[in-house]
Amino acid sequence: MTTSREAGEGARRAEPRGIGSAGARDPLAREVKLLGALLGQVIVEQEGPDLFDLVEQLRRAAIRGRRAGPEETIEAALHALDGRPASELLAVARAFTAYFLLINLAEEKHRLRTLRKRERSSRRAPLADGIGAAILRLRRDGMTRDEVRALAARMRLNPVLTAHPTEARRRTVLVAQRRLYRLLDRFDDPRLTRSEDREVRRRLREEISLLWQTSPVRAQRPTPLDEVRAAMVFFDETLFAVTPRLYRALQDAMGGTDSDAVATPFLRWGSWIGGDRDGHPGVTAEVTRRTIRIQADHILRGYGNVVERLQQTIAISDEQAGVPEAYRRHVTGMGRAFPRVRADLARRFGGQSYRQALGIMGERISRTRARLVGGPGTPRGGYGSPTELLEDLGRMQQSLRRHGADRVAAGEVQDLVWQVETFGFHLASLEIRQHADVHTAALERHRSGGPVDEPVDASGVTLDEVLGTLRMQREIGLLFGPEASCRYVISFTRRTADAVGLLELAAVAVPDVPPSRWLDVVPLLETHEELAGASRFLNDLFEDPAYRSHLADRGMRQEVMLGYSDSNKESGYLSAAWNLHRAQEGLVVAAGQHDVELTLFHGRGGTIGRGGGPANRAVLAQAAGSVDGRLKLTEQGEVIAERYPSPQIAQRHLEQMTNALLLSSRPGHDETTAERLDRWRPLMAELVTLAEDAYRQLVWQDPDFEAFFVRATPIAEISRMELGSRPARRATAAPSLASLRAIPWTFAWAQSRTNLPAWYGVGAALAGYVDRRGARGREELETAYREWAFFGSVIDNVELGLAIADPIVAARYAGLAGADGSMRRIGDTIRAERLRTEVEVLRLTGSTHLLDRSPRLQRSVELRTPYVDVLSELQVRGLARLRGGSLGADERAATERLLQLTVSGLAAGLQHTG
Repeated sequence: MTTSREAGEGARRAEPRGIGSAGARDPLAREVKLLGALLGQVIVEQEGPDLFDLVEQLRRAAIRGRRAGPEETIEAALHALDGRPASELLAVARAFTAYFLLINLAEEKHRLRTLRKRERSSRRAPLADGIGAAILRLRRDGMTRDEVRALAARMRLNPVLTAHPTEARRRTVLVAQRRLYRLLDRFDDPRLTRSEDREVRRRLREEISLLWQTSPVRAQRPTPLDEVRAAMVFFDETLFAVTPRLYRALQDAMGGTDSDAVATPFLRWGSWIGGDRDGHPGVTAEVTRRTIRIQADHILRGYGNVVERLQQTIAISDEQAGVPEAYRRHVTGMGRAFPRVRADLARRFGGQSYRQALGIMGERISRTRARLVGGPGTPRGGYGSPTELLEDLGRMQQSLRRHGADRVAAGEVQDLVWQVETFGFHLASLEIRQHADVHTAALERHRSGGPVDEPVDASGVTLDEVLGTLRMQREIGLLFGPEASCRYVISFTRRTADAVGLLELAAVAVPDVPPSRWLDVVPLLETHEELAGASRFLNDLFEDPAYRSHLADRGMRQEVMLGYSDSNKESGYLSAAWNLHRAQEGLVVAAGQHDVELTLFHGRGGTIGRGGGPANRAVLAQAAGSVDGRLKLTEQGEVIAERYPSPQIAQRHLEQMTNALLLSSRPGHDETTAERLDRWRPLMAELVTLAEDAYRQLVWQDPDFEAFFVRATPIAEISRMELGSRPARRATAAPSLASLRAIPWTFAWAQSRTNLPAWYGVGAALAGYVDRRGARGREELETAYREWAFFGSVIDNVELGLAIADPIVAARYAGLAGADGSMRRIGDTIRAERLRTEVEVLRLTGSTHLLDRSPRLQRSVELRTPYVDVLSELQVRGLARLRGGSLGADERAATERLLQLTVSGLAAGLQHTG
């Protein structure tokens, strides 16, 4: 039996020697080893040697099990778990979850290290998929510099942050990870001394100790405002800083200098967090009102911090620099409304007009925050709008340029200008979403004169709440500016009446101002039927006299949202992808016929089954005419931490989207896209029929499938967990497969390592097409994959979905369904289709193994898999125990806690949820 001392020495010996990572041959491996060793030391200190020994035994066994091949089952490899109480299994789950939280940081850091290495070695060539590469491509295609500038000036990139029922990470853990990241980042400094290295390691042990004693899962379901505050971590630490960096990247790529016209701010942030009330009775008008105040508080504090920093740095002497007299008089005038502040600034910064001006700006920003956020004794004298702040900053820039301080004007002052232009006083446009059926019921209640304070339907929403939400949205626009909240998304829009009905409700809620002065209606099309009829729906909508009049007052601009999740759950991945593509095509034609500027809003999730995958490739694969300089898409719950963990990683992601936005809007792109679509349309139609038939036969026509799904995945347990604030099922329907939201549907399959929504039916389609056409069919598929961006993107996403899945572990979950014939039959059907899909995809791509063309990702999956196996095995055993029904109260509570922890750990290990 190992003693604490022996275990501690073993963990310390595992810690790599040397100073930092800057000179390491493989810095990622070194940092992974270091973090693992430090975690081991903490486990020995906190829990004793027995847990450390068990974790090491399981780690080695899982690795051996994978190396032994499929004949070695995961269950047999991890026999050390046999007979252990839930409390011990819980401790093991904590250890492996903590490991993934740490390793994700090391991989994130290595992504940035790799980007920097590529940029240093590129010899001035721009990074692939970045803004510079797009500008270079445009110029080589014959566009002049002015034409490129004109294209960039009309770009609009609009990421919208959302929260979802399967979000498994706590804000506390996210903040702890950022502290750890900053410490780990110091190891790349080649100047690091031995004593500094020791200090960083000491601080890492301290933070890992805190992480070990912090629960990675919530004790209670978060409220919508908890989710709002969690999102503020990313705005504060990443989005505020990355925004001007993105504009500078564009300006640099276009060959701009400090004296050139600056890049037009094309980025706008949006948010559904605190505004999405579809199926979520907890999101009320008051919650949304408090949300916009929280957002305003954060952005105005950000502006205040920047102004304070500028006041410290722009210490220009009026006399020495020759600051124009006109600007000096202007600053004197700025201070008249604040005599005490002006006197203090004159005393501290006499003869330094810029510092005085910044001091007054800071005072006005503080008063603006007090007015917008609320509180006792709200003072006067704040900014009435962002435009007023921009005017003060613009006058400062003009003055700076007049005495040769162009670089100062174009430096941090310009960064602040860009930030104010982008974020306003609201930070992100807060969008409202509600189900069309709620509006229909609310209208019926209003027309009948029924009670306003009783639920209009099974959702629990009252007429008073619906009208109060619209009034609140109008109030936000008046107080924070029209862009703060003007869009209202109607989910499950089916007919013109759904859109026109919202206008009628808005007129009732705000009778003194027509909706066309403040409201944009955004239909959300998400089911198979809605997408198939998208063109007809939009034509009917634009031909409605009331809506046409509304649209004319809104500048003939229309936004339509496309849902990627429900159509996938309904008809499978291939069918959903094709229906969305055809819907885009039809919507573009309808908008063109009515002279309407159309913006498509893509409701993409993080997983392949919900529209996930590389964002830039997805944009380039859109239907002809569907982008045209405008891109709006959701950044849903689980992917925010992956894409926006730091300004550097966020900039790379945003540059890739901007690259695709520019290239998909260039002259000639739509014509080429349309030609390829026409060529391959018959092939795709046949593939979709084959794939959808296979999918529907299993999911919707097999009477035993729903029972298999409930038993072979943790869906029942996930639905009861305190993950996100929104319920996993819609309240208006009885519990069933049909009423289950698409997000937890995908999450459950991801947790079971089956990932069925990302690939099922694709193998049947590819094989069936070749069976019908022989060698010519195979050749057609291979040509379409090479030449048609849409088809290539679809197949590559299927490959990624297969790689993340794992048939060995999926078989363990399938075993939970039982041994009767119907359950075995469905399990065998899924396994056979998974194998067929992998074989067909590899033939089509010309690869030997999945992800051969993405070696970094392939290596990451291979290294993670044994560690993920342990968490999967713990989850399977926990599910079996809970469903066995013979546990005492304490053992049941511990097992439920175990399941909750494995859900979080697998989300971290697989790096996606639902």
